[in-house]
Amino acid sequence: MMGQVVLMGSGETAPRMVAVHRKALKEAGADRVVLLDGPFGFQESADLLVEKLAAFFRSSLGVEVEVPSLRRPDEPAVRRAHLVEAVRSAKAVFAGPGSPTYALRVWRSIGLAEAAAEMVSRGGSLIMASAAALTLGRKTLPVYEIYKVGDDPHWVDGLDILGMLGLSLTVVPHWNNTEGGNHDTSRCYIGERRLRAIQGELDTPILGIDEHTAAILDFEEGTLEVSGLGAVTLRDAHGETRFPDGSTVPLDRLGGGPPAGDRVERPEAGRTVFDLIEGLPPDVREPLRRELVAGIQVRQELEGLAEWRTRVVEGMLEVRENARRRGDFEAADAIRDALSAAGIEIRDTRDGPRWSLSGGGSAAGAG
Repeated sequence: MMGQVVLMGSGETAPRMVAVHRKALKEAGADRVVLLDGPFGFQESADLLVEKLAAFFRSSLGVEVEVPSLRRPDEPAVRRAHLVEAVRSAKAVFAGPGSPTYALRVWRSIGLAEAAAEMVSRGGSLIMASAAALTLGRKTLPVYEIYKVGDDPHWVDGLDILGMLGLSLTVVPHWNNTEGGNHDTSRCYIGERRLRAIQGELDTPILGIDEHTAAILDFEEGTLEVSGLGAVTLRDAHGETRFPDGSTVPLDRLGGGPPAGDRVERPEAGRTVFDLIEGLPPDVREPLRRELVAGIQVRQELEGLAEWRTRVVEGMLEVRENARRRGDFEAADAIRDALSAAGIEIRDTRDGPRWSLSGGGSAAGAG
């Protein structure tokens, strides 16, 4: 029985991702998680990050965490071997934030990729978020080196765990990032223009994963399922296909171009909206530029409010589920009534509660 690879664009400990974690652990029959600390092993706060992640899995998912710590590429051979064996024998493995290239330095050439692929082939769940997700494909984007250090855009070899499982892809999380405000930080902070400039160097499609969104690759069912606040984007030589929350598509769809009806043609290289106004006279261009920047800031504020609302609602739903599990249906009903009075409609399903805004809006899941 084959297992799953779960790729998260970001928000691995956010309320919206609890249900994704829970499903992955249930599918694997896992009552504990092997946590890999390699991606953030260089940080002074590494111990605190381990404690935070362990607390999340214990409090939100009720599972213990095993940490076969390996934070440096020059660790003794016995520690490297211990990590590889822990991954090979695990039912669920998680790794998340940090530096993708540092993670590669720690993990490359020690057998970790082969052990992880073997674990998935035996029915386990490999859950990788943010920086760790970047390492799983054929190539990896060296984000820090490009965005922070100033290196020219380029790719480095990834672990290609997905390739070992039959999927030839390059993974790019933080696909829809907007932290830059007046400059493009999408496509994992390097921006659309710079990504397009190096896309031709790839021999695989790109799987772009929005923030607070998961791409669940189920190798037993042969499907990609999308769950979260955003979408998953498949980009290849034919164009783009966007799979929104709730989509389920065959895995073999990821290996080639989309049907003609689903194609989204990419714009000419370098032609962002800011580029398009560069040729205008200054007295026309500058007011337009200010309006564009203001529009981006307003959009970010609205997205922030929407995310805050989602966190509050899903936090309350988590409390409601806990009340129901312990038989306190009076408290559970009171929470449901309070949400209903606030314009939040709740629908209980086999996969957990779903919620939507009264009068419309897409439904969301909760832990």
